[in-house]
Amino acid sequence: MVHIDKIDDLREAIATHAAALAAGDSATTEKFVLPQALETHRQAAAEIARIAKPVKVETLALAKVGFQYISKIRFSGGNETAMRRVLYRWRKEADGKWVIVSVEDTTGKRSSWSDIPDLAAAVAQARAENGNA
Repeated sequence: MVHIDKIDDLREAIATHAAALAAGDSATTEKFVLPQALETHRQAAAEIARIAKPVKVETLALAKVGFQYISKIRFSGGNETAMRRVLYRWRKEADGKWVIVSVEDTTGKRSSWSDIPDLAAAVAQARAENGNA
């Protein structure tokens, strides 16, 4: 069993990435991001860039899910309304490098699942559309 406190290299990668985001250093931040996550990473970075400097970085959570880790970071300025809350999914590559697999800006959501449609409503709609109501 891997304990979450035995991943100092991941914590260092998260801190380096977050500090570079807060500073607007896209060259450094994008070195951590896999191509399939680049678009959503750039969208989140653009929103973070709108926060007045200096940007405060706050680690809210770090959790292991299977062989990947989810980090939740809050970026804020002097005004608490100028804030972004972002989830990053990290994975360790065979060469030992930590990379970002996906990015989700959860700023306007109650949870990261808030935009998943209600299953019962989706099933009812599918049945109505295909005549199996």
